[in-house]
Amino acid sequence: MIALLIYLKHRFPFLWRMVDVINGLLFGLRYGMFRFQVARILQAYHATDFRLAPLEEADLSTLHVFLTSQPEESLRYFAPHPFDLHTLKRLHSNRAFLMMKAIDKSTERFAGYFFLRGFFIGRAFHGLIVDAAMRGKGIGTAMWGVSEQICRACDIAMYATISRHNPASIISAARGTTLKLEKILADDFLLVRCLPQMSKNHE
Repeated sequence: MIALLIYLKHRFPFLWRMVDVINGLLFGLRYGMFRFQVARILQAYHATDFRLAPLEEADLSTLHVFLTSQPEESLRYFAPHPFDLHTLKRLHSNRAFLMMKAIDKSTERFAGYFFLRGFFIGRAFHGLIVDAAMRGKGIGTAMWGVSEQICRACDIAMYATISRHNPASIISAARGTTLKLEKILADDFLLVRCLPQMSKNHE
């Protein structure tokens, strides 16, 4: 099922758009407490240099600027959706697509963007990007970890696709979660299941 969803997204965008709308409605019905869990878990996370929060509608223009101003190297393996404002607004209104942000406490500027694309069958895909100037502060690891906590609290299985040529992302994901390889996809991408870190199973 997961491989089929990926195939539809990349090969049949029109059909994928229809699936996305229907899925959003069904996901909202099944996981009505999803956003409550998100707010609870993000609020409980504390770090010295940054904070994590749900992305509000008022943030979308800032997100658009943030994404389109990232270095080309940062976007090589990050293309989960178009970055135009129209698409960002559409995704934000979808109850199955949770958009979140990392904010630099010293400047109140965007330090990163991450999301969970949920499916009513009990699955979610995670993706993230950290601002080039804010790397090395544990932001990516935090994004992986809190996203796994959100999915676990809602009894949703979390997955991600990571390029095997992107070791920094693999390391960050492995620090925040326990990775289980599910399948090797085209273009050297890995489909991984994100499980709790062994030391955090009972928190």
